[in-house]
Amino acid sequence: MSSNPPQPAPEWPASAGPASPEPLDGLPSRADGFATAEKRPHAGPQEPWSSGPQEAWPGGPGRWPAARAAWPGPAADADQPEPPEPDDERLGMLSYLGVPFLGPVLPLAVYLLKRHTSAFVRYHSAQAVSLSVTALLYTICVLILGAMLALDSLNLALVIAVPVAVLLWLAILGYVILAAFRAYRGHYYRVPSWLCATIVR
Repeated sequence: MSSNPPQPAPEWPASAGPASPEPLDGLPSRADGFATAEKRPHAGPQEPWSSGPQEAWPGGPGRWPAARAAWPGPAADADQPEPPEPDDERLGMLSYLGVPFLGPVLPLAVYLLKRHTSAFVRYHSAQAVSLSVTALLYTICVLILGAMLALDSLNLALVIAVPVAVLLWLAILGYVILAAFRAYRGHYYRVPSWLCATIVR
């Protein structure tokens, strides 16, 4: 086991006289290549920090501004979508209302007609097409389930398949009405993904 020997304390040269009020006087002299004390820059007396009431704000002395100013320029509203036209709102609502009666036919026609001219109509008509196709696939699955159960017992098929189909179409009808109302009010609305798979964008 080794121990480190104690280090000797550094020896500082004793001061020749009282400490100078100028801290830079202790630096090397001009003979060492440095400027004299008269030519050295110094900060001078420091002004005390003002801690009194602030008069710059319009809210009064000692108050912060009540509201933050908006950032200048068009970037402040860059994330806000443009409000749709009244015709676009009606077409978006019509796309949803055609789902229970015509399936994907009416929303697909609206989508093909307005997909390049209105982003609002394109969004709602594409979602209506996706909703109608998803509902059609769910209906086919329920019919297949009912047919398989009917091979064993017709009563069992009616007891299971009919309530499932009714609950499915009630859920679809509820979301169709809600989405149509939101489209008529000029808002975007997202149908839950478990009921509406993204088929058309």
